[in-house]
Amino acid sequence: MGWRMIVAAMMLTSAAAGAAICSDDMRIQMHPSMDQRQQSMLRQWLVEAARTVSDYGGAVPVPCASIEVMTANRGQGPVPWAQVIRSGQEGIRFYVNLDYSAEAFRQDWTAMHEFSHLLLPFPGNDAPWFSEGLASYLQYLLLGRAGILTQEQALSSLDGGFRRGRAAASKHNKSLRNLSGAMWASRSYQRVYWSGAAYFFHIDVALRRLPAPSSLQQVVADFVACCRHSGRSWSVPQLIDQFDRLSGTSLFSHHYRQIIDDRGFPDVSDAYAWLGMVADGASLQLSPEPELRRRRTQLVMGAPAVKPGARPAVTGRWQ
Repeated sequence: MGWRMIVAAMMLTSAAAGAAICSDDMRIQMHPSMDQRQQSMLRQWLVEAARTVSDYGGAVPVPCASIEVMTANRGQGPVPWAQVIRSGQEGIRFYVNLDYSAEAFRQDWTAMHEFSHLLLPFPGNDAPWFSEGLASYLQYLLLGRAGILTQEQALSSLDGGFRRGRAAASKHNKSLRNLSGAMWASRSYQRVYWSGAAYFFHIDVALRRLPAPSSLQQVVADFVACCRHSGRSWSVPQLIDQFDRLSGTSLFSHHYRQIIDDRGFPDVSDAYAWLGMVADGASLQLSPEPELRRRRTQLVMGAPAVKPGARPAVTGRWQ
């Protein structure tokens, strides 16, 4: 059965929020200054992003997610900023600039990033590299999967993130463990976010290289199916242990030990070579060799087929 959606154009106060009755639906509340054309444009943008993340995770990660859309009075781009809501009903609050076109919103990475956060429970503020890393790793790949970016553009954008993270690592010259919890005070966002993204990228490739290939997508989907709504609290070490169990490997803990106390940026050169990606100056070169092209296509567009019985059947998609 598909998922319904309630769209409420109302003031975002506690009283008004209560007026939007929700059972299993995604509830989108928009600021009353938005006209019908603007609401329709934003609704299509949000639903596309939510559906893409839902498909990646195998199911809607947060039933009845509370999505609030406010107008921004500062910042740059279509979505100057956004934040995940973890208290009460989980969801996301977006601040948008209505001067931008529908296509500009589609090409902006923010919605894919923020919806990706909902794939995991909140692991606390002491190690944001993990949750921000997953969302940063997925944001461009999911734009590629949705057909908004080409595969080449998605991979080039991912490479650009790694370059920014590498430059930030040389500037801060501290371990990821020391910087992650102090990210807000040290303003080491690029270092923390993209080190985490490199961690998940390296593991995704490593899973695909196993004798019985798997993928990060399958591990995340298995987690959503078994554990996302368990009601328990999760720390980053606990999530890493669970991901090892779900993948039947020690890849998550192994790569964690490799990066967490390193002052440098995680080395992704081996994963690049396996995919036929070469960082050439300020650009990314992609090998035309058919097998390497196939690997890149699989990375962006989807994981290998899940073995029968590998995880419980799941239903429901954001529509």
